[in-house]
Amino acid sequence: MGEAMDRYCSYPRPVRDLRPGDHAWLAYANEEERRHVMAGFVRDGLRSGEKVVYLADPDAGADAVPGLPCEHADGLLSVVPFDRGGGAGPEAALEALAAEAARAGPERYRAVRVTADLTWAVRRPGGLATLLDREREWDRLVAPSVRLIAVCQFDRRACDAAALAGLRACHGVRVDPNPEFEDSVLKIVRTFQPTGLSLRGELDASRHTVLDEALSTVLSGAGGREVHLDLAGLGFIDLGAINLLADAAARRRGAGPLVLDSVSPQLRTVMDTVGWSMLPGLRVAGVD
Repeated sequence: MGEAMDRYCSYPRPVRDLRPGDHAWLAYANEEERRHVMAGFVRDGLRSGEKVVYLADPDAGADAVPGLPCEHADGLLSVVPFDRGGGAGPEAALEALAAEAARAGPERYRAVRVTADLTWAVRRPGGLATLLDREREWDRLVAPSVRLIAVCQFDRRACDAAALAGLRACHGVRVDPNPEFEDSVLKIVRTFQPTGLSLRGELDASRHTVLDEALSTVLSGAGGREVHLDLAGLGFIDLGAINLLADAAARRRGAGPLVLDSVSPQLRTVMDTVGWSMLPGLRVAGVD
C-alpha cells in the first residue's frame, strides 16, 4: 500500500536516484534551482551513456541545456526545438518528446531521459486542464517503462495552489536536489528559497570540512543576498562548527548576513555561551 500511496503523493527523490519508470516533476523556486537540478539530470545521463532528450525554445541556443560536460559523447543528446507559437499546446510538446524518445531506439541505451519546462502551458488560458489530461496520458506511457525517465519542469511562482495540487497528482515522483553531502550521520542539501543549506543529523569535528566546502559554494554564488542555514533537523553541533560559521559570516565583508533558521533551544544555549550576538555577520532568525 505504501508504494501505491507514493504514486499520489509525489515521492521525493534526489535527481541522482531517478530510475526508469519515473514520471517526475520539478517545481522549481527560481532559475537557479532549475538549472542546478537539471544540470545533474543531464550530466548523470550523458556520463552513464544514456540518451537525453531535451525540449527547448528554438531561440534559446546552446544555453538552453544546463550541465553539459565538455566530454559528453556525440549522439547522446537531442535538443528538440519547440515553438509554442501558432497555437501549439502541451499535447504537441509531449508528442514531440515521445516521438524523439521512440526514434532514439531505447533498446540501444540503458535508459532514455526526456525533459521539458512546461510552465508556459500552465499560463495559457485553459492550458492547465489540457496539460493535466496530457500528463495523465504521459504517465501511462512512462510509468510501466523499463527504460524511460521523464522530468516535467514547472516554475511554482506561476502556479497557484490548485495547479500545484493537480500537477502533483499526475506525477509519481518529485525531483529534489542532490545532497551536497550525505552519510549515516549528516546530510547537507542546497535550498533555493531562501538561498542556503539544510542540515540534518549531527555536525561534529570530522565533518567540518564538508560543511565548509558546501557553505563556500553557496556563499560564492549568493552575491549580497542573505544565506540561510535551516537547522531544524540538526541534533548536535560542536563549538568548532559554530566558529566555522562565524568565520564564514565574517568573510562576507558587508554582504548579507548568514542567518540560522529553526535553532533549537539547546543550540541557542550553546550559542549564548559563546556570545553569538557578538559574532559579526551571523544572525539567529527570530532574535533581535
